[in-house]
Amino acid sequence: MSRICREVQAQLPGVVDGTLPWWRRRLVALHLRGCEACRAELERQRAVAAGLDELGEATAAMDEAPPEGLLDQLLEQAQRPGVRGRAAVPARGAVSGARPALSVALLIVGAAAGTGAGYVSWRAARAIRRRLGGAGDH
Repeated sequence: MSRICREVQAQLPGVVDGTLPWWRRRLVALHLRGCEACRAELERQRAVAAGLDELGEATAAMDEAPPEGLLDQLLEQAQRPGVRGRAAVPARGAVSGARPALSVALLIVGAAAGTGAGYVSWRAARAIRRRLGGAGDH
C-alpha cells in the first residue's frame, strides 16, 4: 500500500462520520476517483458504521422497561412440567445451585451489562475518533 493510500485511509473515518473538513474531504475524493482499494475501504467503513448505528438504535430500544410481571411469568413457566416448562429450564441452572429467580435475574443483569458495556465502548471510540479527526484542524 502506498503512503498516499495509508494517509487517505487514515482520513476515511472522518469522511464516514462527517467530521473531516471540506478541504480534506475534497483531497480524499480526488484520490478515491482513481484508487479502487481506498474506495473499497471507504465502503467497508461505511458498512461498519451503519451496523454500529443499528446496534445503537437496538440498544436504545432496550432501555424500555420489560412488561409488568414478566419475571413472575417466566418463573411460573419454569416450574411447570411439559414442553413449556422445559423450555425455561436452562435459566434454572444458569448459576450452579442458585434458585430460578436468582438465575434469571443474573442472566438479565449480565445481558444488560454486556450490552451496556459494548455501547459505552462504541460511543467512547466514536468520540475519540471525532476528536482525533478534528485535532489537526486548528
